[in-house]
Amino acid sequence: SREERVTMVTAEDLKAKIVEKLSPADVVLVSDESDGCGAKFSVVVVCSAFEGVPLLDRQRIVNEVIKEEMKTIHALSMKTWTPAQWEKKKANYQ
Repeated sequence: SREERVTMVTAEDLKAKIVEKLSPADVVLVSDESDGCGAKFSVVVVCSAFEGVPLLDRQRIVNEVIKEEMKTIHALSMKTWTPAQWEKKKANYQ
């Protein structure tokens, strides 16, 4: 049987993958909320490509980008906003 090596995901890993695959992403914020074990993250993705795209489809796009990483993540909170939506909400993230 083949052993599959599971590596811990970091906030930096997630951010790099999202930035790489969703270029141009205007803002990508990722925070590890798992006390360092890499199992619970909060993600905010602001991308002009989300304009006119329903919320569920935006989240599917991001989930597809990080599907490999999702195998080791137990909880993910995701916000997917357009630049205009970010302008109204960014004060909460400063």
